[in-house]
Amino acid sequence: MSIASAYTSKFSYSSTSYHGVRKEEVYATRIYDWLYERDYEAWFCNSIRTISRIRTLKDFFLRIHTGESLVNATPEWPWDKRKALGLQHLEYLAKDFLIWYDQECSDQFSKQHYGELATELRRRLEIDGYVYRDGMLLHPETEILDVEAESGLLQELHRSLGLGRKDEIFSFLDLSEKHYINGDWSDSIGNARKFFEAVLQEVANRHSLHSTTQPIPERTLQRPVAIREYLEEEGLLEKRERETLDKVYGLLSHTGGHPYMAAKDQARLLRQLSLTITQFILLRLEGYVQSPEKSNKS
Repeated sequence: MSIASAYTSKFSYSSTSYHGVRKEEVYATRIYDWLYERDYEAWFCNSIRTISRIRTLKDFFLRIHTGESLVNATPEWPWDKRKALGLQHLEYLAKDFLIWYDQECSDQFSKQHYGELATELRRRLEIDGYVYRDGMLLHPETEILDVEAESGLLQELHRSLGLGRKDEIFSFLDLSEKHYINGDWSDSIGNARKFFEAVLQEVANRHSLHSTTQPIPERTLQRPVAIREYLEEEGLLEKRERETLDKVYGLLSHTGGHPYMAAKDQARLLRQLSLTITQFILLRLEGYVQSPEKSNKS
């Protein structure tokens, strides 16, 4: 979405007259030249050259992600290979836009006009594990965590385990991302902690309903430390695992500026840490619920 917004804004124009008449223009020749100068393949340059509507231009960039914009050039390809090629082109587009903004966008009007788009693009790349530095787009965390896939897996685990408060819980995750994009680092971490805390509440509640005839007391559910102790006492967590959760919760609760780490890196990594630990807990609950002895007991 950020890439599509950046390029659509740069290569199109729209206005509405006093009488409500809308006028729009796509700078197709200009975008063709821009891509050509940066060594994009001929088929890619030509596929944009005939676009004349703003919405069509934005859709073209959006559908690179799904592979739809690449179909004509890859008619015999399977969709997974087409999507991989799309990801490669999105990386090129993101990098080239940031290079253009940092190195070639010199006049004050353009700097101001495209500043928010460039900042949002940069931060969304960071939250997905990319690092843009000195004209290079690096992805050092590719093998560590795919944030989008992680979030989808967490939602599926939440659904399959029958946990409650789904909209509320995942709204914390959405807010964490939103605050990161806006540069509100402490609020991003705070909402990651709320997400982590709320999932543990639902895990404890679900475990108590599955293992006993007595639901977990409300006073326990309202105290994060009591929830973690309950999960250890019930055998869902080992002592060392519970101690690890205590430390993670402490990190998410008491963070501030650190002289040896940028605030945005701290926010990004702690948010990812909360996702990873949350998946661990949900998978542990899933194993408990699906174990034969527990199924027979229930």
